[in-house]
Amino acid sequence: MAALEEAFAAPVPFGEVPVKATPTFGIATFQPGQGSADDVLHAAASAADEARSAGSGASLYSADSHARSRRRLRLLADLVPALAAPDSLSLMFQPRIEIAGGACQGAEALLRWCHPELGAISPGEFIPLVEQTALTQPVTRWVIRRAAAQLAALRRDGLGLRLSVNVSALNLAEPDFTRHLMEALEEHGLEPQALELEFTESALMRNGDAALAQLRALRAVGVDIAIDDFGTGYSTFSYLQTLPANIVKLDQSFIRGLSASARDQRLVATMIQLAHDLGHRVVAEGVEDQAALDFLAGHGCEEAQGYLIARPMAEPALRDWLRAGVRAAA
Repeated sequence: MAALEEAFAAPVPFGEVPVKATPTFGIATFQPGQGSADDVLHAAASAADEARSAGSGASLYSADSHARSRRRLRLLADLVPALAAPDSLSLMFQPRIEIAGGACQGAEALLRWCHPELGAISPGEFIPLVEQTALTQPVTRWVIRRAAAQLAALRRDGLGLRLSVNVSALNLAEPDFTRHLMEALEEHGLEPQALELEFTESALMRNGDAALAQLRALRAVGVDIAIDDFGTGYSTFSYLQTLPANIVKLDQSFIRGLSASARDQRLVATMIQLAHDLGHRVVAEGVEDQAALDFLAGHGCEEAQGYLIARPMAEPALRDWLRAGVRAAA
């Protein structure tokens, strides 16, 4: 294996551009004369797939890894018809409230998948798979179209919300991403500020100048950009000054233990001040107790989201929740 790694360390010419390949090895043991060559190759490919998913350089074939590999391949294959099916994919909504006044400013739209045979598939399982394939574009476009349609329906009933949607930084490489977003909004009579786009900070930094150019184009037409999971990646003054975002969402890992952790309190207070100094609105995720909400209020955090306020819910439940006592912002 060392010899193979050394061979791959040399750049591979791609036209006139030298490209550095990152090898991943799948290892399968076999007894000569037992089983077919195809079986051995499938086992090695399954182990290599497991290594890629784990972010390691190599993996040894096992029955468990093979089962996981087959499941990943099945999910990717089944997601294509799910995009066209009427009831496989859906959006759930988790409300965000304005801390100072208690009004519901909006909600985060969360993608859910109910597989006809496997049941509910966790977003934590299928979203990372999607982001490794060309399915990123159709899945994101499905979310945007559905979010725009459901938001328009809520507004027609007098519920003046805004929705935030999670978007992969890979979508920023699509030259027509901004145009498609604007067309989806215009189709339903929505202004650019109706949908807020959330990107993780680490993903944005990995995608470099192309991502920044697309973000600037989105901000130029009035779309709000939020840095999701803030505090888990770069989170520096220079980083915040570089990204054309106007909203910071503090990662829930800092908020959930906030009332019992003096260290997290210092970190959160610093991050709120940092974001405010640069003109960003701050949203705290993972708010689960009143003490945390009170701390955030005392440090000027504008919005809160979490189980203390509401769990993710389907659109009919969101309507009932709003009408039961939390007013939507006009």
